[in-house]
Amino acid sequence: MATHSQNILLLPLLVVILLVLPNGGAAASRKPAFLGSYEPIENPQDAHIQALAKFAVRRHNKDSGETLVLTRVLGGQQQVVKGMNYRLVIGAEGYSGAEDLYLAVVYEMGWKNYRELTAFGLIA
Repeated sequence: MATHSQNILLLPLLVVILLVLPNGGAAASRKPAFLGSYEPIENPQDAHIQALAKFAVRRHNKDSGETLVLTRVLGGQQQVVKGMNYRLVIGAEGYSGAEDLYLAVVYEMGWKNYRELTAFGLIA
């Protein structure tokens, strides 16, 4: 059993660990990201993510003849490739006015001002 003096000696070590390690040591328990793996999008409300979602709906409407209206971005993932792949879960309304959920995949090369909708489908 630890004595009071031993606990006092361990306290500075604990403080150093909490200050030095990111997120108070919580990062050490996370799995390392693999190059090319999808990572969660931290803020779906970010202006860039919203612009990608609007692009996806506009492009889908142009390709399909539908008239979906973006209602929200629920979340997504991003992947670094030669550019970026974004998987977005979005809400959109059609003729009925009811919101349905869709998965949109957008490929972007920002330095070339290039975007491509590579997939768009209803989430069942």
